[in-house]
Amino acid sequence: MDRKSEQEAQKTLEKIKSFKNLAGAREYNTSTSEVFQLEIKVDNSVPHGQFIPSQIYPGQWRASEQTFKAMKKDLFALGDSIDEIKEPYQCDSCDSSLDRQFWHFCPFCGASFKEFK
Repeated sequence: MDRKSEQEAQKTLEKIKSFKNLAGAREYNTSTSEVFQLEIKVDNSVPHGQFIPSQIYPGQWRASEQTFKAMKKDLFALGDSIDEIKEPYQCDSCDSSLDRQFWHFCPFCGASFKEFK
């Protein structure tokens, strides 16, 4: 993990730690963790921005090289409530809507993200 990715991960973790429930207690227990690993193989016949399950190997997914490079490899998962850390983004180049928390750049057209102002 490079320095920028570490900083992004730390920023996201701090945001997660700040969530409180109605009783004022932490919403998520960040001291315990589960690790899930997905196997993603590069297959340039898959359209950019998509992941397709393998018909041959259960648990394996296929994605284009551009999509694989664009995706963040270390993600935080909060169960069903990932909307709380959602970063909606509209790509200026291809007009695709995506959630920036999952990507380094647009997986559909390869354009870099514009910085928020």
